[in-house]
Amino acid sequence: MSGFSLAFVAHEVHRRGGMERAAAEVLSRLAPRLPVTVIARVCELGDAPVRWMPITVPQRPAVLRTWAFARAARAAERRAACTISNSIGAAAFEADVITAQFCHAAFTARFGGLRGGAGARALYHRVAQSRFVAEERHAYGSRRLRHVIAVSQGTARELREFYDVPADRITVIPNGVDRAQFRPAADAAAKRALRERLGLPRDAFLALFVGGDWERKGVRDAIAAIAGVADGHLVVLGRGDAVAMAAVSARAGAAGWVTFVPPSPAPQDYYAACDAFCFPSRYEAFSLVTLEAAAAGLPIVAHAINGTEELVRDGENGWLVPAGADALREKLLLLRDDAALRARLSAGAVASSARYDWARIAEEQYAVFAAAAGGPRSDG
Repeated sequence: MSGFSLAFVAHEVHRRGGMERAAAEVLSRLAPRLPVTVIARVCELGDAPVRWMPITVPQRPAVLRTWAFARAARAAERRAACTISNSIGAAAFEADVITAQFCHAAFTARFGGLRGGAGARALYHRVAQSRFVAEERHAYGSRRLRHVIAVSQGTARELREFYDVPADRITVIPNGVDRAQFRPAADAAAKRALRERLGLPRDAFLALFVGGDWERKGVRDAIAAIAGVADGHLVVLGRGDAVAMAAVSARAGAAGWVTFVPPSPAPQDYYAACDAFCFPSRYEAFSLVTLEAAAAGLPIVAHAINGTEELVRDGENGWLVPAGADALREKLLLLRDDAALRARLSAGAVASSARYDWARIAEEQYAVFAAAAGGPRSDG
């Protein structure tokens, strides 16, 4: 057992979603090594030996939720009396170590903080984003902060650019993937059997999209891209407005070519059943789904954003393409028509996922926490 204890602050910790899953994967591996107190609204870590201090706050509006959570988390952290604290972004008002899984200032500067909608909805998004940026600015500017874990080189650049975090206080440790869980189908017969069980077309070329926040992550472009791929089909796995996007599919001429699937307890089955991963997200820190797709052997067609610019190598495990449906469609057509290319990029994707094993990621984060625990502390 280590000589220090960790208070971990996050809104939710579980194996659904992105940053929530990343937290769960790391904590489940760290908990046997050091005392961990999780301060969160939701904590689902199975039999991992952690102490959970639950936080109850209003869920809406989001600006009230984040402020109320941080306030309650501060009181809980004081009661926990751990050596150091680690916060996911600005979940805590201030922390010794922050893990940056998003940068609201960068997202706001590049996209206005908009996630779809117009009128009052767009106005609310702008107001909320300004609040989220202020919360991050406070957290990253705290005198208490000792170190920041950025999940990609791009996120590290954004922290330096928008919050003036010194480079020597940032360590880049990417997100990871469970390569025992996410892996290619054993053979063509196994892939067909998965498709049949999941209710997916057995013989079509299947492109997969995984995630929520569909406007930011480009589901409309993915739908428009598949509309021009004869014998192609798009599987959209995640939470979103399926009714609205079904209407988008109909207008794009892709009615019947898109299947919307709610979040699944076994997403690995959908990866293994598909042929390619189409992920036209406008902004990420380092999306877990791209790592899961790579481990499952799916060639990745995505934009050059944080994380994917480090993972994807053109012509080796997929392609980074310009924005818009046309560029996506071009690569999907190549994959549909060339089985040998698809196989080669699939093998390259699996190989590229090896560096991102969760055990390695947890070990690198432990080293940051251990160093922070041994350094000087300045509260305030």
